[in-house]
Amino acid sequence: MTTTLFTARVQHLKGTYRKGTPHKLEDVCKAFSAERHSSPGAVIVTLNPSRANDSPFAKPMAPPRFMADSVANAITAMKQHDVSKIVVMQALGVGDSFPNMSVWMRWVRHWTYMKHSYDDHDLVDEEIKLSGVNYVLPRPPWLTNGRARPVRLHGNTGEGVGNLATVSRKSVADFLLDACERSDWDRSTPVITS
Repeated sequence: MTTTLFTARVQHLKGTYRKGTPHKLEDVCKAFSAERHSSPGAVIVTLNPSRANDSPFAKPMAPPRFMADSVANAITAMKQHDVSKIVVMQALGVGDSFPNMSVWMRWVRHWTYMKHSYDDHDLVDEEIKLSGVNYVLPRPPWLTNGRARPVRLHGNTGEGVGNLATVSRKSVADFLLDACERSDWDRSTPVITS
């Protein structure tokens, strides 16, 4: 498996903030309508269902389809405002990358409350691919708080990614921005690591 090295650049963004929830279509549509002069060029989604506490193993508090329904709302608004691209942060182990997770993480995915999040991510993956919009679905492994570094791409399934793979949140953020601006990863699910 060949790995590609990619260096993302840091960008500073200005935006308009609107109060609401992505789980309500009317709130999402209001956010798209907030920009009077132009529609956004792309949409970035970094949702995760709420939990009882900050532990990734904590009991979920969000409904089972929180992410899938929220992304469906974003896609509906995108189509109304002629926005053609969505970039959704997922995770290693979603969809066809599941076989390339470590054995320990496969167990965690099925036998802890993390199953709730992964099942929702799988629904997002399926629904976006059927929606007709252009997409990039990056699949990082374990996130760290380190500095932004170049990311390595391990194809759509993460073959050969390794058991202890990590990537910093800052590196993922840079990649999400670049995925909006470039077409290199359109209609793909790249597994990214540091």
